[in-house]
Amino acid sequence: MTPPLAFDEPEFLTLRVGGSPTTVERLMLIGRPRQGTVRVRQWTSNSWNTEGEVFEVAAATLLADIQRVYDAREQVSEEMYGIRRWLTG
Repeated sequence: MTPPLAFDEPEFLTLRVGGSPTTVERLMLIGRPRQGTVRVRQWTSNSWNTEGEVFEVAAATLLADIQRVYDAREQVSEEMYGIRRWLTG
């Protein structure tokens, strides 16, 4: 059996985190964790027409942030199980 090619695995998780009347909507491209840190490119409902903000954050910190949004019953475009698997490797 031939092993899967490297490009069969996505390099980014695309995640939309819905806003509320008090928070902005976010679209994130989340890279694969490397030594506990992820690189994120993020756009918000205030910055759709820009290059987006690029930053690095601890995977555990980002997971906790997304979990808070999910627990507040705001919209998260992926299941928490998949997000958790992505961020914890």
